[in-house]
Amino acid sequence: MLLRSGYIWANLVVFGLMLLVAFQASHLDFAGYQNFIAAIALFNVVLTPVMLVGLMVLVERGEGSATVLCVCPAPLSVYMAARTTIVVGISLAEILVLVAAVYDAALSPIVLAVGLGLAAGMAALAGFMLAAFFEDLYAFILPMIVTVLVLGAPGYAVLLNADPEVLVWHPTAGALALIEAGFTPGARVHSLALASAVVWCPIAIMLAYGAMRRLQMRLGGS
Repeated sequence: MLLRSGYIWANLVVFGLMLLVAFQASHLDFAGYQNFIAAIALFNVVLTPVMLVGLMVLVERGEGSATVLCVCPAPLSVYMAARTTIVVGISLAEILVLVAAVYDAALSPIVLAVGLGLAAGMAALAGFMLAAFFEDLYAFILPMIVTVLVLGAPGYAVLLNADPEVLVWHPTAGALALIEAGFTPGARVHSLALASAVVWCPIAIMLAYGAMRRLQMRLGGS
């Protein structure tokens, strides 16, 4: 499906350009700019999941395969978990390759991967929530852009030197805190940001599942 839609080829071209820019920037000294880099990483890692999940759901709906899921013995949760795992894996691979190409300072790879994975997972769930309300890709584009901007809001606070407490309960604030800690080994992770991640994860799962379940019921009745 991804090959037929052209997404894979377009994504490879964009990733290649990003990697080229990353290699050109690899000689720069990023000391003292860890929070800025973490914000950029957050922007990048939430983009692909929202776009890719939306593409999957809408293309499958247009082809009729989404309707087949209504009578498929596999539960909806398995379908969503499989799509989320694929999307998170792609997003993680892209960002970690870019980080490896550019960033030569100390890292906490596990903490960084957890933070990136959490942000990508939240974005994938947001993609399910959003795509369930649209019937074609063109109508999905503008809301998708708005969703990506909203998910990246904690990063804007970093770039604008705003008080991090302002968006501490934002859905991706916990992910950004972990990403920052990944780029700054030994740094203290904001406890409220982590608490917000714990609160938002089950909420996002329930909302995404509910949206896809309503879509499944509409398709089954059509």
